[in-house]
Amino acid sequence: MSSTTVLPLPHRPVRTATRASAALPSSALDAMLDATYETHRQFRHGAFADPCPTCHVPAGELCLARRSVHAARRLAHRVRVAQTEPFPRTATRAC
Repeated sequence: MSSTTVLPLPHRPVRTATRASAALPSSALDAMLDATYETHRQFRHGAFADPCPTCHVPAGELCLARRSVHAARRLAHRVRVAQTEPFPRTATRAC
């Protein structure tokens, strides 16, 4: 039998991502978010593929709200994707 002792793992709270984002200055987070939104807008990915029913901007344009995408636009995108997909994304396929 081995005489090694087993040490308990330290308890980690669920919010480790919050601490990681707190390490970056807010200006860096703002720049990252702006770059992400600009990329999605440019290539019409995600919610930017649909026009915004709240602020009435066309598809491929940023919402008029600064640094946010309106919830109605995200919802409209989810509804459109759910209607056009031949099978749900959560379904597993046998290989």
